[in-house]
Amino acid sequence: MRVLFTSYPSHAHLWPVVPCAWALQSAGHEVRVATHASFAGAVTAAGLTPVPLGDPHGVEPRIRSDAKPPEHPREVLRFADVLGLQGEEREHWIVFHQWLLCAISDYVRTDLPEAGELVDFARAWRPDLVIWDPTFASGPVAARACGAAHARFLLGPDYPGWSFDRLAARRDALRAAGLSENPQADMVGPLAERYGIEVDDELLYGQWSIDPMPPGMTLPTGTVRVPMRYVPYTGAVPFPEWLRERPRVPRVALTLGESTRRFIKGDWGRSPMIIEAAGGLDVELVATLNPLQLEGVEHVPGNVRTIEWVSLTQLLPTCSAVIHHGGIGTFGAACAAKVPQIVCDTGESVLVRPSEVDPRSIEDGTFRNGFEFGVSEEVTETVTTWELPAKKLEATPTSEYVIGRGAGTRLDHRTQSVDEIRKMIDQVVNDASYARGAQAVFDDWLSMPSPAGVVPVLERLTAEHRRR
Repeated sequence: MRVLFTSYPSHAHLWPVVPCAWALQSAGHEVRVATHASFAGAVTAAGLTPVPLGDPHGVEPRIRSDAKPPEHPREVLRFADVLGLQGEEREHWIVFHQWLLCAISDYVRTDLPEAGELVDFARAWRPDLVIWDPTFASGPVAARACGAAHARFLLGPDYPGWSFDRLAARRDALRAAGLSENPQADMVGPLAERYGIEVDDELLYGQWSIDPMPPGMTLPTGTVRVPMRYVPYTGAVPFPEWLRERPRVPRVALTLGESTRRFIKGDWGRSPMIIEAAGGLDVELVATLNPLQLEGVEHVPGNVRTIEWVSLTQLLPTCSAVIHHGGIGTFGAACAAKVPQIVCDTGESVLVRPSEVDPRSIEDGTFRNGFEFGVSEEVTETVTTWELPAKKLEATPTSEYVIGRGAGTRLDHRTQSVDEIRKMIDQVVNDASYARGAQAVFDDWLSMPSPAGVVPVLERLTAEHRRR
């Protein structure tokens, strides 16, 4: 059969689906990956065939000046109140409404070419199955337009599906409050209407969802789930010579993710504290940080190796522990490598707040579409930036999962001193209980079906749902 993947143009979105795409390809199926033309090279580098969308020399939709900004906190919390959400559930809603809907808006736009080109390709190539990134919501429209079966590939806890369930349950209350019954349905509506397609539950949830989250990391939703083991892929690069031999002392990896490495100095002050803490330990710290993430580090101890990039699938098997930002990709790689984890999590809300500033004086911890630290723009008027929480979106559920299984602990650089961080690293490296917890997490991971094992399920579901 023919399988079309859609991927938001980011390694954090592409790399998790690569093993599944390989499994289908290795089973004899034709596989294509549609993404923005500027990102096509990343698909090729992963050994897959890209379908470029849009202008390869043009501006990717997310960094256009007219890209959708985050929803104002007042509106986000107004929805949360009507939905009756508190505590952890309120945080789930914020992730969906304020963060994910921004990305979702990019590839359903009818004033840009990408969504239309995706539908045109699907009608011409006629895939049997479309597997779509939840933030690439033109995928199900393309599937419906060509009669293909379609499924979401979840990249973390199912915040959209969870939110759809809550919106549906409180539809009357939302209507009475003058609020949208479903913001994503409103967003997809104009594109669907262009092709005479109804925005129904299937177009929002997919006909089923491939879910690589382990038990305990999933959210309860009404969608049909196909569990699949998260097999880490972090790029194919030459194996460094220094990784070929066993380390003389316990090795600890420090990786703080791909998402904010271009515009957050010193990782909110976290990097300098961790590097200073490691300096007093009998360990080797490998800090995979770029110059911006290293800002604020006054001295690199002799037992710290700084390197801008190394594949986690090469580094983590040599490590006794990993310190990371709580992202799903890094978490999954650590689970597969049986490595105890120290997850950076401040425990604060993920709500982002607007701030009016002169762009020439933007401080650390803020973000504006099209503006990154180190990039000079000819802009002098006051602009809206967004104050970000000093943590990854998934940091809290990730840290709670790791702690709950005895596989690691939480690092909060805003409440812990350098000395306390030093003691934490030493404990996780040397206390055998953390290694046992990591083994238990690995066993849970291994018990899930592999990508190759899921292929027959996808073949069956495709035959059941295909509409031609």
